[in-house]
Amino acid sequence: MSAWESSCRIKKVMQRDRFGCGVACAAMVAGKSYSDARRVFTERGLGAKKRQFATNFSELRHCLELLGIESELRRWSSWDAIDGLGIVAVSTSLGSTNRNWHWVVAERHEIFGVVLHDPDFDLPSFSSINPDGVHCHPFSEYQARKSWIRISP
Repeated sequence: MSAWESSCRIKKVMQRDRFGCGVACAAMVAGKSYSDARRVFTERGLGAKKRQFATNFSELRHCLELLGIESELRRWSSWDAIDGLGIVAVSTSLGSTNRNWHWVVAERHEIFGVVLHDPDFDLPSFSSINPDGVHCHPFSEYQARKSWIRISP
């Protein structure tokens, strides 16, 4: 693990299912494995639509609750509103799937501004300063949608 990664509260978890970004984000904020979070989704019938594991805000928040994580739904205003940890629905076409939007974890960091942990893309994104020698994806490529999930401290 690199120095910048060890300075983050989040350990990145990659999604293993085509629409498993919500599963991976829940795993990241709960400090669980993808398999553990996926088990909660499966046992509770969350994300059980035509696109397996595709989740909406209420399903993702319910999974977080089952994992012991308190959260609240907030109206999107700006990246400056991320004051700790959150799961943000973003419009993007990054990664191996070509969706219109998906979930990422956003973490406020004292050095790097907002760090985005995208479960479907290997490279990190930083809102202010990029760590030396780290290949990053442009933060501007992520456009937040109408709401986000704030993780309670």
